[in-house]
Amino acid sequence: MDGSLPKENPESPLLIDLVWYLIYIPHKIQSIYILKKTIFLSAILLSAFYLNAQSVKYVEDGLFKVNALAPGISYELGVADKTTLNLEAFLGFVLNGGTERETRFGLYPGVEADVRQYINFNRRLNKGKNISGNSGNYIAFLNQLQLGTPIIGDLEYAPDYFYNGALVYGIQRTYRKGFYWGLAFGPGIFVDDFYKDAGILIDVRLGWVVAGRKK
Repeated sequence: MDGSLPKENPESPLLIDLVWYLIYIPHKIQSIYILKKTIFLSAILLSAFYLNAQSVKYVEDGLFKVNALAPGISYELGVADKTTLNLEAFLGFVLNGGTERETRFGLYPGVEADVRQYINFNRRLNKGKNISGNSGNYIAFLNQLQLGTPIIGDLEYAPDYFYNGALVYGIQRTYRKGFYWGLAFGPGIFVDDFYKDAGILIDVRLGWVVAGRKK
């Protein structure tokens, strides 16, 4: 024997176990951390989904209405708990005549669209009042477009179209037998082929809810 220390076997079980633990333990800790993080995020997502599913929808799913003042039909679609999209098609009527003048008239097609955010449902419910048929007050951006050429009649406007856009405060009330009325007013712009102006827009509705009311 030469008295030198024996060389350590690189394949010694002790060394292999030590290296394995140095690799395995941090990996295991990281895996546990990732697992806990995944469970935590999943719990948050499930909670958010549950809360969203449990949220109260105050507006009707959809209301089909007939308007009597400006003959037309509209559909008010519930898109969120207190938000609706109201779409309407209507006919504007104009009669023009007088002494020693030929009487002329026209029926002019038009469309209207507005997104409504109802703002007083909770207050009405707390007072024991009805919100059926989206009976409440709202704010909305209202858009109206009407053609200047009649589909019936011979009274033609010089402009080809009329556009009104306004930020309005609106009131709508629906009663048991389906009768409803609505009023919206606010600052707006009025545009046609030749003319642009600003002023106050007033929109009045009177008619019946013929389908869709459930609450």
